[in-house]
Amino acid sequence: MASIEDDAWESPALSGLVEAITSEQLVLKSLPNQKEKGIHGTHPIHGAFYKLAKTQSDIAGLNDRLHLLAHIINAALHWRNDIQDLEANQGFTEQRKKRLTQTTYLKNLEAACKVARRIDAEWLELLTPFDRPTEQLLKWCDRYQADGEKQQQESYLKELGRFFAYALNRRQPRNGYQEEAAGGSKDTSLVERQRRFDDDPDESWAETSHSVTTLPPDIDEKSKDTLRTSGLSTAEERPTTELTQNDTPIKVAEGDSSLQAVFRARSQQIFQDKAAQLLPGRWEQLSAFDLHQLIQQLEQKKPSLRQWLKCVVGLLLMTGRSLDSVLNTQVIKHFEWIPKVITDQAIYVLPSELAYWVSGVYRPENSRQLTGDWPVQMRITQDRLALPVPPMFWRLIKLKVLHLAVRVNKRSVPLFPKDYREELKNETKALLSDTNRQTGSRLTAHRLGVHLFNTLNHGDADLTAACLLTARVPSFGQQASLYYYAPHVKRLEQLYIRAMEAIAWQCSTDPSSEAEPSQAIAYATPRDANYVGSNLVPRAAYVSDLVTNMQQQIKVAKKGARPATLFNMHNAYVAYTVAMLMFSTGYRSVRDPLPSWENISLSRRMIIIADKTDDQQSHARFLPLTSLMVEQLQHYQRHRQGLLGRLTFFLQHQWNTPFMFLDQYGNPKEVTPTRLHDQLQWIDSPPLNINRHYLHTRLKESDLSSEVVDAFMGHWDSGQEPWSSYSTFCPREYQHLIASVIEPLMAQQGWKALKGAAL
Repeated sequence: MASIEDDAWESPALSGLVEAITSEQLVLKSLPNQKEKGIHGTHPIHGAFYKLAKTQSDIAGLNDRLHLLAHIINAALHWRNDIQDLEANQGFTEQRKKRLTQTTYLKNLEAACKVARRIDAEWLELLTPFDRPTEQLLKWCDRYQADGEKQQQESYLKELGRFFAYALNRRQPRNGYQEEAAGGSKDTSLVERQRRFDDDPDESWAETSHSVTTLPPDIDEKSKDTLRTSGLSTAEERPTTELTQNDTPIKVAEGDSSLQAVFRARSQQIFQDKAAQLLPGRWEQLSAFDLHQLIQQLEQKKPSLRQWLKCVVGLLLMTGRSLDSVLNTQVIKHFEWIPKVITDQAIYVLPSELAYWVSGVYRPENSRQLTGDWPVQMRITQDRLALPVPPMFWRLIKLKVLHLAVRVNKRSVPLFPKDYREELKNETKALLSDTNRQTGSRLTAHRLGVHLFNTLNHGDADLTAACLLTARVPSFGQQASLYYYAPHVKRLEQLYIRAMEAIAWQCSTDPSSEAEPSQAIAYATPRDANYVGSNLVPRAAYVSDLVTNMQQQIKVAKKGARPATLFNMHNAYVAYTVAMLMFSTGYRSVRDPLPSWENISLSRRMIIIADKTDDQQSHARFLPLTSLMVEQLQHYQRHRQGLLGRLTFFLQHQWNTPFMFLDQYGNPKEVTPTRLHDQLQWIDSPPLNINRHYLHTRLKESDLSSEVVDAFMGHWDSGQEPWSSYSTFCPREYQHLIASVIEPLMAQQGWKALKGAAL
């Protein structure tokens, strides 16, 4: 253990333990009635020690097995610490359901200890040397590539790497191990019933309450794995089916049939919806009048209760989280003391010279795991976000926070006592109810928590940034963009500060006074991780290296004169053209990327893309082509015609689609993601669809509106189509805006229009 040099272990204590065992001062005893088979499942580490001690004279590589077991013990300690940290900070999260469960931990620990017992000695030597950090051992397991037919020993290495990755929080299991129900059956249903985003349980006006039953998309597990591995979002492959259902049964009037009751309830709902349209603004969103009345009512409360209520209201408006999350707020002194595992609903307030609060970053489900060598070429993202506490809201929470900060030593301290939270929750709702009754405002705890999201999403704002800042995913709009976006922390801070200044002005009791400007905060993050969101956004220098490498492949292939060399040159040329098309249009790597030349208009510089769509072609979209891309396609057309003449004359092959690879015998092969990946030979073999992550992020960093970026990426829901009959989306303005960003971006990456082989 001492040779691993991990900070989790105290070297003097380990040395003292070794000395005590060697001098026989520490006597170890075995528990009675513990058979070998049972101990492997209940206590896998002890079972491994028991097995190695029992057969130490007959087993090969005993010393290496003990070293490997030391790494397993070290990784298991990190995993247990993460589970304990999460238990101390209550809150639902996807990680809690999957990785940080006792069942998932025990299953993978048992598999790792089995590897230490059963792996062959010659395979064990591949892991040497063992006197290095456990993370280095994990990297070696991830880099290992199986040759030929899969063997049992190779699966052992895979199980070992999976355990290290989960234990060190480098990957998350896609599905947690679920406890078997009675009779051994498992509930595999994925149907989920949930409330709508704007549904408020404290709503006072009579409205039929609904919930939504979401049916899972009809995608098999193999297709999901393929999409996830290639860096695509499974949410945009095929939309889910939503069924809206009343939460309460429809009351049948005397003499009515059930069908007539349904028609009457529907008519009432239509009338209420029309009446709501006459209200100024949206009924469920708060106005400056509502917040102004709330602040005035706060000042009239008793001093003992007033400070607690100010903390609750200030945190609701400042964080955009729910009331339950606000009541679980923690006070901590240093950023480094925050637990390693933090949820997107956790709130930590740091009362430093420039106060700020920290929470986890929302991550969409089924994200690509960081495996292999390519993650070092991507933007480093962090799993938490620190944002400044605006001056006005700091005045609301300052007294209670500073009072508790004196008691903070090493761990965090709850801002609200656990035995007082339920009473404070009722007092908060009573305050809002009294304010509504006295002033006619529309305050609820839900609306206070959602007010930051609504302020961020006002007008032509970035919905994705609002989701990242508030950890809220609304039921409206296409949310696949969350999967492809990795903004800089400073960009989110600026959006947050502007929104909080607007809210502070709304809350101000003196409308003529200007809100105090907030200041961005600076804190140390490991390895300069200054981004949040997608971890598949490549660095600009890496994209330039990929372009240079592809151009070099074509240059080398052109030197040969043999038919096989000509075929290699053609394949490299096709791959280069397709890659340029992907990085200029955001095209997904799909089978047969361009089925017909009729989908391209070089004179108008437009292309029709249908890389993700349904039977109604509702997600087919128009994309502008840059002058560089048009020139490259013209060169490729001439190359294709010359090569097509040779294939037709010599091999009698027909070639109908624009892009096609050739095998060593000149037989046309369809362009598939697998063939394209093998032909491109990108450095460190990253996922094929990093172009979508790169373009989405760079377009928004160029200050293009989210409406334009979503139209470019194909991110919209039913009724939001930019090319529908009644859409006001301007194609000319869209083409100009996109071209003004894509053209200099491609020049910066080093793309050039290359001519094909002279045939």
